[in-house]
Parts: sequence; C-alpha cells; structure tokens
Amino acid sequence: MASMGGGSFLDPEPYVRKVKNGGMLNQTLKNICLAEDMKVNGVKAELQTRIVDRIRFYANAPDEIKFNRLGRIIDHPEIVAAGVHSRPFQGSASPAANSMSNGATNYPASRAAMQPYKPMGYGMKLEFKPSPFYDIVEQIGEVKLCDAMNQHRHTVNIPVKAQNHPILSKAHNDPTLRVMIFCASEGNGGQDIAFPHQSEVKVNGGDVKANLRGLKNKPGSTRPVDITKELRLKVPGYQNTVEMTYALTTKAGLNGAFVSSEKFYLVLYLVKLVPVPDLVKRLQAGKKITRESVINDMVNKSRDADIVATASVLSLKCPLSTLRIDLPIRSISCRHNQCFDATSYLQLQEQGPTWLCPICNNSAPFETLVVDEYVKNILQSTSRSVDQVTVEPEGQWKLYNRPDAISSRPGVASSDFSDDDDDLIEVSPVGRKASTPITKNGTSNGTLHQAQSTRNSLSAAPSNRSNPLNPSTGGKRPISEVIDLCSSDEEESPARPPPKRQMTSSFSGPSYLSGVAPVPRSNYLDS
Repeated sequence: MASMGGGSFLDPEPYVRKVKNGGMLNQTLKNICLAEDMKVNGVKAELQTRIVDRIRFYANAPDEIKFNRLGRIIDHPEIVAAGVHSRPFQGSASPAANSMSNGATNYPASRAAMQPYKPMGYGMKLEFKPSPFYDIVEQIGEVKLCDAMNQHRHTVNIPVKAQNHPILSKAHNDPTLRVMIFCASEGNGGQDIAFPHQSEVKVNGGDVKANLRGLKNKPGSTRPVDITKELRLKVPGYQNTVEMTYALTTKAGLNGAFVSSEKFYLVLYLVKLVPVPDLVKRLQAGKKITRESVINDMVNKSRDADIVATASVLSLKCPLSTLRIDLPIRSISCRHNQCFDATSYLQLQEQGPTWLCPICNNSAPFETLVVDEYVKNILQSTSRSVDQVTVEPEGQWKLYNRPDAISSRPGVASSDFSDDDDDLIEVSPVGRKASTPITKNGTSNGTLHQAQSTRNSLSAAPSNRSNPLNPSTGGKRPISEVIDLCSSDEEESPARPPPKRQMTSSFSGPSYLSGVAPVPRSNYLDS
C-alpha cells in the first residue's frame, strides 16, 4: 500500500477479500454474523455482504476498537465457533458483545433486554450509512414500521406540520436544506437505503416520481427521496401527509419457495446537501499519495526478479467522462497508477452510489479517496492537448508518441501505401476520341499533356489495356494519350471514315446470306 500524508487509516479491503475469496463455509459466516448480532438467514452472498458492510462501516466511522475486533474474528473464526451459539444475551456477556452499537446509541446488550421495544415513534432511531452528499440535521415525524406483507397491499403515512418543526422554516431560504424520505429493512448497525420492491410514494395525494429500487443488483445504490417541493410548509397549520404503499415483502428461494418476510422502517429527515465542488475541495485538502512513494513503488516492482518491467502508457483522460483529468484521485486500496477525475466520479456516485473504482472495480468509498501527486505533477507539466504519456519502469515519463497508423499495420511496409495509381479515379466525358497517335511502345517524343490525358482516360483505358502493343509501364494504369509537339495538325493525314458495316456470321438471318455484304439502299433506288 502506498503511503499517505496524514494519520492512520483503517483499511478494510484485506478482510473484504478474505470474506469473499477465502473459501469460508456458510456456518463460519453465520458464526461471524452472530458474533456481530446480525441476521444469519439468507444465502452465502448475503452473509458475506453483511460482514463486508460491517467491517467497512467500522473503517469509515472510524472505530478502531470494533474494527480490530471484527478483523481478529475474520482472521480466526474458530474463536467464536465454540461459544457463539451459547452466548447468553444478558449483562454478563463478554465486553466485546456489550460494546456493540444498537441503533444510534451505544447501550450494552443488557439495556436492550431491560427496556421495552418501541417499534414506532421518536423512541426508535434508525442508523443509516453515512453519505458525503448530505448531513442529517433532524428527524421529522415518527419512524413508521412497515409490517411484512405476503399478499396484500398496505399503506403507512407520516403527518407533517411545519409548526411542529420550526427548523422547517429555514428550508425556505436555504436551498441546501431538504426534506427526504429514508427507508431501510430491519437490521442492526448502519443500514443501506432500501425500499420494498413494489412500493410507491405520495405526498398530499400526489405521486412522487423517484427511483425507489436503485441500480439492479447493486445494494446501497438507492437514494433518499426528496419531497421538499411537494410539501406545503408556508401554509400555517396545514397538515402534510406522506404515504408509502407497498406489497410483497417476502423473499423467494429456489423454485419459488418461501424463505422469509422482511420488515421495513420509514422515516423523514431534514438534511443539508453537500455539493460536489465542496467535496472536491475537501479531497484537495485531504490525504495524498506522495510522488516519491509512487516512484519508490515502481522501482521496487521493477527490481522484482519475477516481474518483467516494461514501459507503460498512462492515460490522462478520465475513464468516466473521457475528458482530461482535473484532479487525479484513486482509492488508497487500489494497486494501479491509473487515476480518475474527482468531479466526474463524485457526480456519478451522487446519481447512483456504488462506490466502486471504475478501473479495478474494487471498493472506493469517499473516505478512501486520495489525490495522486505523481499524476497531478504530470498533468501540471503538460498541456491540455496531451492525453497520454509513457511511464518508464523506474518512474520517468515522457510524451507518448502515437505510432503511425499505416506503418504500424503488421506485415505491411509503409512504401506499399505510396501514392498508387490504382487509388486514383479520373472522370472524363465518355465517347471522346483521342486525337493524338501513340507509338507502338506506348510513348512518344513529346511531353505529357495532362488535360488531354484526363479527358481521354476513361475512353482510352479499355483499349489500352486490351492492346498488346501498348503495355503499361507501371502494370497498373493504362497509358494516357500524348501529343507529339514535333508534328503539326496540318501534317496529319485526314481521319479515315468509319468502316462500313459488314455482315458477320453472328447475323441472325438465313444461312444462305452468311458472308454476303448488304446492298446499299441507293442501289435499290437506281434499279
């Protein structure tokens, strides 16, 4: 891993790779989930996702104690295999279990057993995964429980009065303050925004057009629904109604078999938006990968006996926008030197947050993004018209010389693509006769008359190619007619009249007329 300026950094990616590619059995994954008080139902991919989300949540918090504890469990899952099922849910539980976060408060497990569970109202507070694009300011209204619906439709609503929430008056003058709908399925810890698969939202009876599903097969890519414009906050005493109608919250297994039912929780928050330019400035002032560390990493790789180091081409264009990079960034866990543009990446994540590196497709959340000063130095040292450079194995770079498209074709010499006669197309009036004789060997003592040659090229080409007395010197182009400047038009013999038409054997008349020339019409008149 390349070094960075700044403090320590919790890197969850080694644990992520071990969970996904370490060959852990389902029972091992369930034991880890139980140790973290997470659900243990679902297929293997769901178990892996829960563990990966939890370790990344601890890294982003950052919570070094919980991060290291979960990391030790992932490295040595046998430490929880023996006693995880028999662990009592009471005050005498282990300190590691008691230190688990339950919602937004950090109560021990015994507190959860003593206090009554409140599924709705202000007593329950959901915890969502943080997003750099907004900060939660205040909860508006109650948290509504959406019971599992196996067959029928169900509607939950949240009433909102502006007079009950004075902070809503600030939303009139501050466009960055927005009222948004959040929804999550049941679970502990930081939750992804997730709406029921079949659901719709209405505010004051009007439909709200929003994407409630996110990107296909991309959990966590759903955005909260902004309903600020639909709310009537300026009317005194007006009660707004926010409704969500949903159905079919069951999970189906193989062959359509019933697996489990999911509950969802609906809540409104007043959030403060953080624009992308502010996030870019935050990256500029944040952690960096130094130029020296990048060069040292290249040198170490070039000296590796098992690796054949060669020069590589580094693109200065963002793979997302295909425009030249302004601020080069990449995740600290990325092993490549190729960067992408900060603004383009953040704008894409604002529309559908997946937080995946566009180059290696590994996780690249906002907290792991850093500025690459090596690539930044190249961008500052070259003009905006340069989009590629060649990087040597030891870190030196130079402008990339794009090979000639013609000479780079394999097996073809550049001389074969010279100005060939076959590539020329000459257009001239059809049927125009040549007025200058041509010698037997296809040349004359005069010079080439270009205009006359162009006019006669089409009419003379068929006869010249078929005439053995006029071979082409190049073997490709018919010989053009030339004008003999030593002779004059007066010395030329008059043009012979066209030969009379003869009867040939191909004449379709009777056989006894074959070979007999037709009698001129004048002879019939004389007789």
